[in-house]
Amino acid sequence: MKLWFDCETGGLDPKTHSLLTAYFAVYDENDNFIDDLDLQLKPENESDIVVTPGAMNVNGINLEEHLADSNTVTYAEGNKKLLALLNKHKIPRKRSHYIPSGHNILFDLNFIWEQLTPREDWEKTVHYGKKMDTYIVCTFLQDMGIIPEDVAKLTQLVEYFGIPMGKAHTARGDIEMNIEVYKAIKSLMQVKKAEIANISTNSLLEIIEQWKEHF
Repeated sequence: MKLWFDCETGGLDPKTHSLLTAYFAVYDENDNFIDDLDLQLKPENESDIVVTPGAMNVNGINLEEHLADSNTVTYAEGNKKLLALLNKHKIPRKRSHYIPSGHNILFDLNFIWEQLTPREDWEKTVHYGKKMDTYIVCTFLQDMGIIPEDVAKLTQLVEYFGIPMGKAHTARGDIEMNIEVYKAIKSLMQVKKAEIANISTNSLLEIIEQWKEHF
């Protein structure tokens, strides 16, 4: 199963700036939705919240309304909800149940591990090695000349693949778009695979010989 996730934060430093929202979605191996969790978050003491004007301009969160909202929970409460979601869909007799998935997921992971769920608890169910990061995948596709080099941000990928633009810079909106980008990449590579399969043996050898000239 894949665990798609994204966060909105009050800045770039997980040791300083506050985690404000986090969205987690569980999908099966056939990319079918199973369950999700949408969190609005705050520190245990509201006075400890730290944000930057630049980050708040991007995520569009009204901090006063965010803190006053009854749906906003503390990190400790959010951690309990997240662990409940992860344990709810554990696969029997399997150690790692979820492949962490997202766009540039290390950024989000650093905030999750620092402020929401300790890494040792996270890795009791989420795979510590495998990952599906569309940012890394797209970087590789750029190196291969399959997609343009100026297409890197999630919104650029959404536009490039002709996916309806969702609510960008919200944790849930970004994940919903990211999943569609992932599906579009899979479809693209299936087409490329089919194209290679249809190339005659002689044509394939010609392509290989051309590649050799460049190395």
